Amino acid sequence: MTQKLHVICRDLFLPGGVFHTGMPGYECRTSQVAMAEAVAAALEGKETLLVEAPTGTGKTWAYLVPAILSGKKVVISTGTKTLQDQLYQKDIPLLASLMPDTFTSSVMKGKSNYLCWFRFNQWMEQDPLFGREPDFKTLRSWLQTTATGDRAEMVSLPDEAPVWQDVSVKAEACLGGKCPEYERCFITRAKMAAAAADIVIVNHHLFFADLALRDGSYGAVLPHYDAVVFDEAHLLEEVAEQYFGISISSYRMEDFARDAMREFVSYQEEECARLCRHLLEESRQFFSQFRRDRERYRLTRQQITSKTEEAGGHLVLSLDRLKEAINLSKVQNEGASHLIVRIERLREDTMLFLEMEEATYLYWVETSATGVFLHASPLDVSTILRERLFSRGIPIILTSATLASQTGSGDDFNYVRGRLGIDVAEGLVLSSPFDYEKQTLLYLPKNLPSPGSDCFVTAISDEIIRILQTTGGRALLLFTSWKVLEDVYRNVRGRLPYLLLKQGDHPKQALLDLFRKEVTSVLFGTASFWQGVDVPGEALSCVIIDKLPFASPADPLVAARVTSLEQEGEDPFLAYQLPCAILLLRQGVGRLIRSRNDRGMIVILDNRVAKKWYGKFFLKSLPPVRKTNAFEEVHAFFNRKPDLS
Repeated sequence: MTQKLHVICRDLFLPGGVFHTGMPGYECRTSQVAMAEAVAAALEGKETLLVEAPTGTGKTWAYLVPAILSGKKVVISTGTKTLQDQLYQKDIPLLASLMPDTFTSSVMKGKSNYLCWFRFNQWMEQDPLFGREPDFKTLRSWLQTTATGDRAEMVSLPDEAPVWQDVSVKAEACLGGKCPEYERCFITRAKMAAAAADIVIVNHHLFFADLALRDGSYGAVLPHYDAVVFDEAHLLEEVAEQYFGISISSYRMEDFARDAMREFVSYQEEECARLCRHLLEESRQFFSQFRRDRERYRLTRQQITSKTEEAGGHLVLSLDRLKEAINLSKVQNEGASHLIVRIERLREDTMLFLEMEEATYLYWVETSATGVFLHASPLDVSTILRERLFSRGIPIILTSATLASQTGSGDDFNYVRGRLGIDVAEGLVLSSPFDYEKQTLLYLPKNLPSPGSDCFVTAISDEIIRILQTTGGRALLLFTSWKVLEDVYRNVRGRLPYLLLKQGDHPKQALLDLFRKEVTSVLFGTASFWQGVDVPGEALSCVIIDKLPFASPADPLVAARVTSLEQEGEDPFLAYQLPCAILLLRQGVGRLIRSRNDRGMIVILDNRVAKKWYGKFFLKSLPPVRKTNAFEEVHAFFNRKPDLS
């Protein structure tokens, strides 16, 4: 059977196949065919397969085609909702028009992406407008036509519109099968469609929410499936950590109190409303105990002072009193019953952070200007994933443009196997379809100070100006910290004739749209801008990276992993810090060349890539580009007429 699926897949992609005859301009790609054959073999052999597929491979079709032909119910999980929408709205419909056999597909997203009829009706009963008339009109008009309730359909509603918070589904607030609107619920419809579909497209957050629930006695989100394909698989560990940990925050308490007051306001239950307001005050007192100068820090049992315990005790007591008042109130409906369930979970999670069993979790705190988050994270998710996912005996395919760490000899997946708990897997590293020798120049300035130097920011600011004057703007600047980003931005602002765009000034998508439109603009980004940015063409002709992206040793999760590896007798730098930094650098560099017609320059301003012994591993991991430390070659590269034939 493996050979049969293998042959069918290959014939569809090869010249003379249905894709070649049915699609004008179709181009057969050797790497795409190789990946499709490997995915077909893994699906039929119930194997785990790791595929590094560079940009331009055509990996989405390389896994979709064998998944469709396999006859199995396959879940496709993506790292971003953007790719999820692309698969469902573009790739799947096109394949459906070309494939020899018919198939069905569906899409599922997290609950907060859908309108909740129950919350919408509550909202409507309580005079909700308060100056939100334009958003309300948009919402009502959309509700007359939508079949899915998916917020992504409302492109005219701003991302930050408060109205969506009032009418969308909250995971903890959802009444599930007990909801009076269950039959026409958009999530109910999405689940029914997924249960009947051959291909179900989700994202990693929903997949791991489901995986965590299956062993938590809360039922399941996804229907039964026979195989899984993870696209953007380099994000799996980070997402899994969120769903196998426990978090409690000031936001979560505020959401609960707001929902509770909305439940009681129609019944004029003043005592319950008063206790909700009291709960908010106790919540503020408790979470204020965890504010520090740092945005993230590790939390230990010794840091739980008597004052913190007292504030926590008052918060727990306020939850208990509210629960008692709800039980005694005249509001006896499913909404009130579910509030009690939420109180019990909030109480349990709050007690976890007051009692703190440090042998079970790593505890840490994250703060922002408006909220405080307490996290209890598993130090290592590999054991959990090995037990709950990779030992289930189903085929699992993981693919990304960056999976092989290349810290040893040859291309290897040892790092990702170890981090995810994969004991046995086939590995395939595909070659890029791009001619990096012709398309790309790697510039490594030779006279810059080390990143730890006091004059580093000033020096790289001057170098960045010199580079941008040569490239005519058209650059994405990637930073490893907000502080350096802000400092460099201040240094270069007013010294360049280009539009400078800075992360945080506008939503990410709005920044990217403006960056594409204003061809000579320069975009300053950090964190999420290292990955998921797709700007083919002239607008992105240069990627400048300030430092090698080593995770901060002060980060609580990093520090804990380093300590754990040291205790196990391993070298944390080689086993964890170096491969992690290499994969992130490759993600950043991958923002540059997005098509065969792209041409541009990569700049790394960190002299450690040339001076430190580990620099060779970073360079080895990059595409086979021409390297230079002479600025004359930079001038020549951008003045030379491109030859991409």
